[in-house]
Amino acid sequence: MKIRKLLIRWLGLVSVGIRRTASRATYTAKQRIRFSVLGVAIVIALLVMVTSLGVGLATSTTVYDEDIDYWIVPDTNSPESPLIATDNPQFSSVHETNNRIREHEEVESATPVLSQVLQMGTNETKEYILVVGIINTPELDRVSGLGSSPLTPNDPYYANGEYKGEWTGNTVLSQSAAETLSVSSGDPISVAGNNSFTVTAVDNQSRSVGNVPTALVQLSELQSLTGSTTYDQAEQFVVGTNSPTVQSDLQEIYPDSSVRSRGEMTASNTRDSDLSLALALTAFLVSLSIGLLFVVTTSGLEIVADRQQLAILSAMGISTKSQLKLVGVQTIVMTGVGGLLGAVSGLVGIRLMNIAATRTITTEPIAVSHPLFVGYGISVALLIGLLSLPFLLVAARRVSGGVP
Repeated sequence: MKIRKLLIRWLGLVSVGIRRTASRATYTAKQRIRFSVLGVAIVIALLVMVTSLGVGLATSTTVYDEDIDYWIVPDTNSPESPLIATDNPQFSSVHETNNRIREHEEVESATPVLSQVLQMGTNETKEYILVVGIINTPELDRVSGLGSSPLTPNDPYYANGEYKGEWTGNTVLSQSAAETLSVSSGDPISVAGNNSFTVTAVDNQSRSVGNVPTALVQLSELQSLTGSTTYDQAEQFVVGTNSPTVQSDLQEIYPDSSVRSRGEMTASNTRDSDLSLALALTAFLVSLSIGLLFVVTTSGLEIVADRQQLAILSAMGISTKSQLKLVGVQTIVMTGVGGLLGAVSGLVGIRLMNIAATRTITTEPIAVSHPLFVGYGISVALLIGLLSLPFLLVAARRVSGGVP
Protein backbone atom coordinates (compact mmCIF):
# COMPACT_ATOMS: atom_id res chain seq x y z
CA MET A 1 0.00 0.00 0.00
CA LYS A 2 2.84 2.39 0.84
CA ILE A 3 4.42 1.83 -2.55
CA ARG A 4 1.10 2.50 -4.24
CA LYS A 5 0.60 5.73 -2.32
CA LEU A 6 4.16 6.82 -3.06
CA LEU A 7 3.69 6.11 -6.75
CA ILE A 8 0.38 8.01 -6.84
CA ARG A 9 1.98 10.94 -5.04
CA TRP A 10 4.89 11.08 -7.47
CA LEU A 11 2.59 10.77 -10.47
CA GLY A 12 0.58 13.66 -9.09
CA LEU A 13 3.70 15.78 -8.59
CA VAL A 14 4.94 14.98 -12.09
CA SER A 15 1.54 15.83 -13.55
CA VAL A 16 1.38 19.11 -11.65
CA GLY A 17 4.97 19.92 -12.61
CA ILE A 18 4.32 19.32 -16.31
CA ARG A 19 1.12 21.38 -16.28
CA ARG A 20 2.78 24.15 -14.30
CA THR A 21 5.76 24.25 -16.70
CA ALA A 22 3.42 24.34 -19.71
CA SER A 23 1.34 27.08 -18.10
CA ARG A 24 4.39 29.16 -17.28
CA ALA A 25 5.79 28.66 -20.80
CA THR A 26 2.57 29.92 -22.40
CA TYR A 27 1.16 32.46 -19.92
CA THR A 28 2.78 33.51 -16.65
CA ALA A 29 6.53 33.33 -17.38
CA LYS A 30 6.86 32.89 -21.11
CA GLN A 31 10.17 34.65 -21.59
CA ARG A 32 12.04 33.00 -18.72
CA ILE A 33 10.90 29.46 -19.53
CA ARG A 34 11.42 29.80 -23.27
CA PHE A 35 14.82 31.35 -22.74
CA SER A 36 15.84 28.48 -20.47
CA VAL A 37 14.61 25.83 -22.93
CA LEU A 38 16.29 27.64 -25.82
CA GLY A 39 19.61 27.76 -23.96
CA VAL A 40 19.57 24.02 -23.35
CA ALA A 41 18.50 23.38 -26.96
CA ILE A 42 21.42 25.39 -28.37
CA VAL A 43 23.94 23.58 -26.18
CA ILE A 44 22.58 20.15 -27.16
CA ALA A 45 22.40 21.05 -30.87
CA LEU A 46 26.07 22.03 -30.87
CA LEU A 47 26.95 18.88 -28.93
CA VAL A 48 25.18 16.66 -31.48
CA MET A 49 26.83 18.41 -34.44
CA VAL A 50 30.36 18.22 -33.01
CA THR A 51 29.87 14.61 -31.93
CA SER A 52 28.62 13.66 -35.40
CA LEU A 53 31.74 15.20 -36.90
CA GLY A 54 33.94 13.21 -34.52
CA VAL A 55 32.07 10.00 -35.34
CA GLY A 56 32.45 10.77 -39.04
CA LEU A 57 36.21 11.02 -38.63
CA ALA A 58 36.42 7.90 -36.48
CA THR A 59 34.48 5.81 -39.00
CA SER A 60 36.64 6.85 -41.97
CA THR A 61 34.13 9.16 -43.62
CA THR A 62 35.93 9.88 -46.90
CA VAL A 63 36.77 13.52 -47.51
CA TYR A 64 37.86 14.11 -51.11
CA ASP A 65 39.43 17.27 -52.42
CA GLU A 66 38.68 18.59 -55.90
CA ASP A 67 41.63 16.53 -57.17
CA ILE A 68 41.12 13.01 -55.86
CA ASP A 69 44.66 11.93 -55.00
CA TYR A 70 45.56 8.38 -54.03
CA TRP A 71 48.59 7.01 -52.26
CA ILE A 72 49.77 3.44 -52.87
CA VAL A 73 51.69 2.37 -49.78
CA PRO A 74 53.02 -0.98 -48.52
CA ASP A 75 50.96 -2.71 -45.87
CA THR A 76 52.63 -1.93 -42.58
CA ASN A 77 51.78 -1.50 -38.92
CA SER A 78 54.04 1.53 -38.66
CA PRO A 79 52.33 4.56 -37.07
CA GLU A 80 54.21 6.94 -39.40
CA SER A 81 52.31 9.01 -41.91
CA PRO A 82 52.58 7.64 -45.45
CA LEU A 83 53.29 11.19 -46.57
CA ILE A 84 56.71 11.00 -44.89
CA ALA A 85 57.27 7.24 -44.81
CA THR A 86 61.02 7.08 -44.24
CA ASP A 87 62.57 3.68 -43.47
CA ASN A 88 59.33 1.82 -44.21
CA PRO A 89 58.98 -1.21 -46.57
CA GLN A 90 59.57 -0.21 -50.18
CA PHE A 91 58.28 -1.10 -53.61
CA SER A 92 60.60 -2.32 -56.39
CA SER A 93 60.69 -1.64 -60.15
CA VAL A 94 58.98 1.67 -59.54
CA HIS A 95 59.93 3.35 -62.84
CA GLU A 96 58.32 0.60 -64.89
CA THR A 97 55.29 0.49 -62.60
CA ASN A 98 54.88 4.26 -62.79
CA ASN A 99 54.68 4.03 -66.59
CA ARG A 100 51.90 1.44 -66.25
CA ILE A 101 49.95 3.66 -63.86
CA ARG A 102 50.28 6.69 -66.14
CA GLU A 103 48.88 4.68 -69.06
CA HIS A 104 45.53 4.41 -67.27
CA GLU A 105 43.12 6.69 -69.10
CA GLU A 106 41.66 8.15 -65.89
CA VAL A 107 45.04 8.96 -64.31
CA GLU A 108 46.23 12.54 -64.76
CA SER A 109 49.58 12.27 -62.98
CA ALA A 110 51.60 9.73 -61.05
CA THR A 111 55.01 9.49 -59.43
CA PRO A 112 56.88 7.13 -57.11
CA VAL A 113 58.12 8.85 -53.96
CA LEU A 114 61.28 8.08 -52.03
CA SER A 115 61.97 10.16 -48.93
CA GLN A 116 65.01 10.24 -46.68
CA VAL A 117 66.36 12.60 -44.05
CA LEU A 118 69.83 13.46 -45.33
CA GLN A 119 72.52 16.00 -44.55
CA MET A 120 72.52 18.91 -46.97
CA GLY A 121 74.47 22.11 -47.08
CA THR A 122 77.40 24.17 -48.24
CA ASN A 123 80.96 24.50 -47.03
CA GLU A 124 79.76 26.80 -44.24
CA THR A 125 76.44 25.21 -43.24
CA LYS A 126 75.23 21.62 -43.03
CA GLU A 127 71.82 20.57 -41.73
CA TYR A 128 69.55 17.53 -41.95
CA ILE A 129 66.70 18.05 -44.42
CA LEU A 130 63.84 15.85 -45.59
CA VAL A 131 64.80 14.95 -49.18
CA VAL A 132 62.01 13.68 -51.44
CA GLY A 133 62.72 12.02 -54.76
CA ILE A 134 60.06 12.07 -57.50
CA ILE A 135 59.58 11.66 -61.26
CA ASN A 136 58.42 15.03 -62.52
CA THR A 137 55.90 15.31 -65.36
CA PRO A 138 54.06 18.35 -66.77
CA GLU A 139 50.83 17.13 -65.15
CA LEU A 140 52.35 16.83 -61.69
CA ASP A 141 51.73 19.89 -59.53
CA ARG A 142 52.99 19.70 -55.97
CA VAL A 143 54.58 16.96 -53.88
CA SER A 144 55.20 17.40 -50.15
CA GLY A 145 53.87 20.92 -50.56
CA LEU A 146 56.52 21.98 -53.11
CA GLY A 147 55.98 22.77 -56.78
CA SER A 148 57.71 20.19 -58.98
CA SER A 149 57.83 22.21 -62.23
CA PRO A 150 61.47 23.40 -61.79
CA LEU A 151 62.67 19.77 -61.99
CA THR A 152 63.64 18.40 -65.40
CA PRO A 153 60.77 16.13 -66.57
CA ASN A 154 60.87 12.33 -66.69
CA ASP A 155 63.86 11.70 -64.42
CA PRO A 156 66.57 11.75 -67.15
CA TYR A 157 69.29 9.98 -65.10
CA TYR A 158 67.22 6.78 -65.33
CA ALA A 159 67.40 5.92 -69.04
CA ASN A 160 66.55 2.64 -70.78
CA GLY A 161 66.30 0.77 -67.50
CA GLU A 162 69.76 1.82 -66.30
CA TYR A 163 71.19 4.60 -64.17
CA LYS A 164 73.45 5.96 -66.89
CA GLY A 165 71.53 8.97 -68.21
CA GLU A 166 72.02 12.68 -67.68
CA TRP A 167 72.62 13.77 -64.09
CA THR A 168 70.70 17.01 -63.48
CA GLY A 169 71.41 17.82 -59.84
CA ASN A 170 68.02 19.63 -59.72
CA THR A 171 66.97 20.64 -56.21
CA VAL A 172 63.83 22.51 -55.20
CA LEU A 173 64.02 23.76 -51.61
CA SER A 174 61.25 24.91 -49.35
CA GLN A 175 61.62 28.42 -47.97
CA SER A 176 62.38 27.04 -44.51
CA ALA A 177 65.10 24.73 -45.93
CA ALA A 178 66.70 27.59 -47.88
CA GLU A 179 66.76 29.77 -44.77
CA THR A 180 68.16 26.94 -42.67
CA LEU A 181 70.98 26.33 -45.17
CA SER A 182 71.46 30.03 -46.03
CA VAL A 183 71.22 29.39 -49.77
CA SER A 184 69.20 30.78 -52.65
CA SER A 185 68.32 29.83 -56.22
CA GLY A 186 71.40 29.05 -58.31
CA ASP A 187 73.69 28.19 -55.39
CA PRO A 188 75.60 24.87 -55.39
CA ILE A 189 74.65 22.48 -52.63
CA SER A 190 75.66 19.05 -51.40
CA VAL A 191 73.31 16.18 -50.61
CA ALA A 192 74.67 13.35 -48.44
CA GLY A 193 78.20 14.41 -49.36
CA ASN A 194 77.52 14.64 -53.10
CA ASN A 195 78.45 18.12 -54.36
CA SER A 196 76.83 17.86 -57.80
CA PHE A 197 73.50 19.45 -56.83
CA THR A 198 72.27 22.98 -57.46
CA VAL A 199 69.38 24.90 -55.95
CA THR A 200 67.07 25.11 -58.96
CA ALA A 201 64.31 27.02 -57.14
CA VAL A 202 63.07 28.04 -53.70
CA ASP A 203 59.34 27.52 -53.22
CA ASN A 204 56.86 28.49 -50.53
CA GLN A 205 55.60 25.26 -49.01
CA SER A 206 51.85 24.65 -48.85
CA ARG A 207 50.35 25.55 -45.48
CA SER A 208 48.56 22.21 -45.30
CA VAL A 209 51.94 20.41 -45.20
CA GLY A 210 53.52 22.59 -42.56
CA ASN A 211 56.95 24.20 -42.38
CA VAL A 212 59.22 21.14 -42.44
CA PRO A 213 62.52 21.92 -44.25
CA THR A 214 62.11 19.88 -47.44
CA ALA A 215 63.93 19.36 -50.73
CA LEU A 216 62.62 17.86 -54.00
CA VAL A 217 65.12 16.03 -56.22
CA GLN A 218 65.04 13.55 -59.10
CA LEU A 219 64.05 10.07 -57.92
CA SER A 220 66.90 8.22 -59.65
CA GLU A 221 69.48 10.63 -58.25
CA LEU A 222 68.19 10.13 -54.70
CA GLN A 223 68.14 6.37 -55.29
CA SER A 224 71.81 6.55 -56.21
CA LEU A 225 72.64 8.38 -53.00
CA THR A 226 70.69 5.99 -50.76
CA GLY A 227 71.55 2.65 -52.38
CA SER A 228 68.06 2.07 -53.80
CA THR A 229 69.13 1.51 -57.41
CA THR A 230 69.57 -2.27 -57.24
CA TYR A 231 65.84 -2.95 -57.17
CA ASP A 232 64.63 0.50 -58.31
CA GLN A 233 62.95 1.20 -54.98
CA ALA A 234 60.52 3.79 -53.62
CA GLU A 235 58.23 3.92 -50.61
CA GLN A 236 54.96 4.95 -52.17
CA PHE A 237 53.15 6.24 -55.25
CA VAL A 238 51.14 9.43 -55.51
CA VAL A 239 48.40 9.28 -58.15
CA GLY A 240 46.37 12.29 -59.28
CA THR A 241 42.95 11.69 -60.77
CA ASN A 242 39.42 13.07 -60.81
CA SER A 243 37.82 9.61 -60.91
CA PRO A 244 37.29 7.61 -57.71
CA THR A 245 36.85 4.44 -59.81
CA VAL A 246 40.62 4.31 -60.31
CA GLN A 247 41.11 3.10 -56.75
CA SER A 248 40.07 -0.49 -57.51
CA ASP A 249 42.54 -0.65 -60.44
CA LEU A 250 45.37 0.72 -58.31
CA GLN A 251 44.82 -2.00 -55.73
CA GLU A 252 45.98 -4.57 -58.30
CA ILE A 253 49.35 -2.88 -58.93
CA TYR A 254 51.22 -4.45 -56.01
CA PRO A 255 50.32 -7.34 -53.69
CA ASP A 256 50.42 -6.53 -49.97
CA SER A 257 49.77 -2.86 -50.56
CA SER A 258 47.03 -0.39 -49.63
CA VAL A 259 45.47 2.35 -51.72
CA ARG A 260 44.41 5.32 -49.62
CA SER A 261 42.60 8.42 -50.61
CA ARG A 262 43.49 11.82 -49.19
CA GLY A 263 40.44 11.71 -46.93
CA GLU A 264 41.10 8.15 -45.74
CA MET A 265 44.63 9.11 -44.78
CA THR A 266 43.33 12.13 -42.91
CA ALA A 267 40.80 9.95 -41.10
CA SER A 268 43.46 7.32 -40.40
CA ASN A 269 45.78 9.89 -38.87
CA THR A 270 42.86 11.22 -36.87
CA ARG A 271 42.11 7.79 -35.45
CA ASP A 272 45.79 7.19 -34.66
CA SER A 273 45.93 10.38 -32.64
CA ASP A 274 42.55 9.75 -30.96
CA LEU A 275 41.48 13.19 -32.15
CA SER A 276 37.94 12.04 -32.92
CA LEU A 277 37.51 10.64 -29.40
CA ALA A 278 38.99 13.77 -27.89
CA LEU A 279 36.68 15.91 -30.03
CA ALA A 280 33.55 14.06 -28.91
CA LEU A 281 34.65 13.96 -25.25
CA THR A 282 35.53 17.65 -25.23
CA ALA A 283 32.17 18.51 -26.79
CA PHE A 284 30.41 16.46 -24.09
CA LEU A 285 32.28 18.07 -21.20
CA VAL A 286 31.93 21.61 -22.56
CA SER A 287 28.22 21.12 -23.25
CA LEU A 288 27.69 19.64 -19.80
CA SER A 289 29.49 22.53 -18.11
CA ILE A 290 27.83 25.31 -20.11
CA GLY A 291 24.41 23.68 -19.87
CA LEU A 292 24.76 23.23 -16.11
CA LEU A 293 25.78 26.85 -15.58
CA PHE A 294 22.98 28.05 -17.83
CA VAL A 295 20.25 26.00 -16.15
CA VAL A 296 21.42 26.83 -12.63
CA THR A 297 21.55 30.54 -13.43
CA THR A 298 18.23 30.89 -15.27
CA SER A 299 16.28 28.49 -13.06
CA GLY A 300 17.78 30.01 -9.92
CA LEU A 301 16.64 33.46 -11.00
CA GLU A 302 13.20 32.04 -11.74
CA ILE A 303 12.97 30.52 -8.27
CA VAL A 304 13.83 33.88 -6.72
CA ALA A 305 11.19 35.54 -8.90
CA ASP A 306 8.64 32.94 -7.72
CA ARG A 307 9.14 33.76 -4.05
CA GLN A 308 5.51 34.89 -3.74
CA GLN A 309 4.11 31.74 -5.35
CA LEU A 310 6.20 29.53 -3.09
CA ALA A 311 4.85 31.45 -0.11
CA ILE A 312 1.29 30.87 -1.36
CA LEU A 313 2.00 27.13 -1.69
CA SER A 314 3.28 27.09 1.90
CA ALA A 315 0.15 28.91 3.05
CA MET A 316 -1.96 26.25 1.29
CA GLY A 317 -0.28 23.58 3.41
CA ILE A 318 2.08 22.23 0.78
CA SER A 319 5.29 21.29 2.56
CA THR A 320 8.72 22.55 1.57
CA LYS A 321 9.65 18.98 0.67
CA SER A 322 6.80 18.79 -1.85
CA GLN A 323 7.72 22.22 -3.21
CA LEU A 324 11.30 21.04 -3.75
CA LYS A 325 10.04 17.97 -5.59
CA LEU A 326 7.90 20.25 -7.75
CA VAL A 327 10.94 22.41 -8.58
CA GLY A 328 12.89 19.28 -9.47
CA VAL A 329 10.15 18.00 -11.79
CA GLN A 330 9.92 21.37 -13.53
CA THR A 331 13.68 21.44 -14.06
CA ILE A 332 13.74 17.93 -15.53
CA VAL A 333 10.78 18.70 -17.80
CA MET A 334 12.38 21.93 -19.00
CA THR A 335 15.77 20.34 -19.75
CA GLY A 336 14.11 17.33 -21.37
CA VAL A 337 12.13 19.53 -23.75
CA GLY A 338 15.27 21.57 -24.47
CA GLY A 339 17.21 18.36 -25.13
CA LEU A 340 14.57 17.11 -27.60
CA LEU A 341 14.51 20.40 -29.49
CA GLY A 342 18.30 20.60 -29.46
CA ALA A 343 18.78 17.04 -30.71
CA VAL A 344 16.35 17.52 -33.59
CA SER A 345 17.98 20.87 -34.42
CA GLY A 346 21.37 19.15 -34.30
CA LEU A 347 20.27 16.61 -36.92
CA VAL A 348 19.13 19.48 -39.13
CA GLY A 349 22.48 21.19 -38.51
CA ILE A 350 24.35 18.02 -39.51
CA ARG A 351 22.46 17.94 -42.80
CA LEU A 352 23.21 21.60 -43.50
CA MET A 353 26.87 21.08 -42.56
CA ASN A 354 27.19 18.16 -44.98
CA ILE A 355 25.45 20.10 -47.76
CA ALA A 356 27.80 23.06 -47.28
CA ALA A 357 30.84 20.76 -47.25
CA THR A 358 29.88 18.85 -50.39
CA ARG A 359 29.21 22.09 -52.28
CA THR A 360 32.52 23.69 -51.34
CA ILE A 361 35.45 21.43 -50.41
CA THR A 362 34.40 17.76 -50.52
CA THR A 363 32.32 15.30 -52.51
CA GLU A 364 31.23 13.19 -49.53
CA PRO A 365 29.52 14.01 -46.20
CA ILE A 366 31.91 14.87 -43.40
CA ALA A 367 29.58 14.06 -40.48
CA VAL A 368 27.45 11.04 -39.59
CA SER A 369 23.72 11.50 -39.01
CA HIS A 370 21.83 8.88 -36.99
CA PRO A 371 18.53 8.84 -35.04
CA LEU A 372 20.44 7.68 -31.95
CA PHE A 373 21.77 11.22 -31.64
CA VAL A 374 18.25 12.25 -30.55
CA GLY A 375 18.44 9.89 -27.58
CA TYR A 376 21.99 11.01 -26.87
CA GLY A 377 20.99 14.67 -26.85
CA ILE A 378 17.99 14.10 -24.58
CA SER A 379 20.10 11.98 -22.20
CA VAL A 380 22.74 14.68 -21.86
CA ALA A 381 20.05 17.32 -21.30
CA LEU A 382 18.44 15.23 -18.55
CA LEU A 383 21.89 14.72 -17.00
CA ILE A 384 22.33 18.50 -16.98
CA GLY A 385 18.97 18.80 -15.23
CA LEU A 386 19.87 16.19 -12.62
CA LEU A 387 23.26 17.76 -11.87
CA SER A 388 21.65 21.17 -11.45
CA LEU A 389 19.04 19.93 -8.94
CA PRO A 390 21.19 20.18 -5.77
CA PHE A 391 21.93 23.87 -6.43
CA LEU A 392 18.32 24.67 -7.32
CA LEU A 393 16.89 22.79 -4.35
CA VAL A 394 19.16 24.69 -1.97
CA ALA A 395 18.01 27.97 -3.54
CA ALA A 396 14.35 26.91 -3.34
CA ARG A 397 14.70 25.91 0.32
CA ARG A 398 16.20 29.28 1.21
CA VAL A 399 13.54 31.19 -0.69
CA SER A 400 10.70 29.22 0.94
CA GLY A 401 12.23 29.87 4.35
CA GLY A 402 13.03 26.25 5.06
CA VAL A 403 9.52 25.51 6.46
CA PRO A 404 9.03 21.71 6.59
